[in-house]
Amino acid sequence: MIILKKAKKKDLPLLIECKLLTITPYLNNNEEKLSAIAYVNNFVRNHFDKFIIIYYYFKKVGCYLMMDNDLDTLYIDNNYQNRGIGSKILKKENINKIKVKKKNEKAIKFYEKNGFKKYLEKEDYILLRKD
Repeated sequence: MIILKKAKKKDLPLLIECKLLTITPYLNNNEEKLSAIAYVNNFVRNHFDKFIIIYYYFKKVGCYLMMDNDLDTLYIDNNYQNRGIGSKILKKENINKIKVKKKNEKAIKFYEKNGFKKYLEKEDYILLRKD
């Protein structure tokens, strides 16, 4: 059972951790990581009320963020992936396009499995959309 709840200020540590885990593994050096930490802290504090916390049988397992009708962030704890949670989020929010870091092969495969196709490739990211 998946439950979605609007994030509250008390969720800031979880939101910051989730957002960082979607970014930092794909950065090249410590300077980029430090910059990302500062950016994420500021970004999440300014937008925490737009995040949705994902619960799986009453346990917090991730979060997602919609910005301007686009999926900005989707994070699901590794222990809860491959249970259909992310796919249900995509359907619920009617996501049609997504921007993914090129190095994030796992996410690219996930979106392709959910009917997305690459339509634009830039230096460090790929845009995917549903037909």
